[in-house]
Amino acid sequence: MSAILNKEAEFFDVHFTESIKTITAANCELIIAYDGVLNTETISKLEIEIEQKIIDLAVPKAALKKIFFICVESLQNMLIHGHKDLNGSQHNYFLVYKKANQIIILTANLISNPAIPKVDGDLKTINSFEDPAELKSYYINHLEKNELSEKGGAGLGFITIAMKSGNKLNFAFDRISELHSLFKLEAAVNVE
Repeated sequence: MSAILNKEAEFFDVHFTESIKTITAANCELIIAYDGVLNTETISKLEIEIEQKIIDLAVPKAALKKIFFICVESLQNMLIHGHKDLNGSQHNYFLVYKKANQIIILTANLISNPAIPKVDGDLKTINSFEDPAELKSYYINHLEKNELSEKGGAGLGFITIAMKSGNKLNFAFDRISELHSLFKLEAAVNVE
C-alpha cells in the first residue's frame, strides 16, 4: 500500500468516526452507518436494510419514498462518480440518521481536486433556487441538453436529490492531498 492510500484510508476512517460521534452527541438517532467498498451487490444489500429500517421508523409513505430514492441515488452516484486513489481504491461512507423531524442522508466519497470547482458550482446553482418550480424547470432544461459526462451521467443526480429532498443540500470538501479531497453531501427529508 502506498503512503497516499494509507493517508486517504485513514482520513476517511477518522471522518467516518467523527461523523458518528457528532450525530450521537447531538442526540440524533443513527439508523444506518456503512463504511466500506461499494459495488452493486453491496448496494442491493444496503437497499434492503434501508427500506426495512425506514419502514420501522413509521414515517409517512411519501417521505419513505423520498428517503429511499435519495439513498439509492446517492449510493449509485458514489459508485459511479466517486474517484479512486492511485492504487485504484474507492473510499466512501454512507450514514442515515434522524434529527428532530428530518431523516438525513450523509454521503462521503473521494473527489479529485480539479473536479471540485464544477461540483461546487453545480451544487451552489441547485441551492440557489427558492421555488421548487424553478428547480424543476432547471432539471428539465438540463435534461433537454442531454450532455453526458465522461462517466456516462447527464449530471441529474444532484438535481433529483434536491428535488426529492425539498431542502437545500449541505456539502463540504475537505482536502486530503494535492490530488484528492473528501466530498460530503447531506440531503434532509422532512418526515412530519
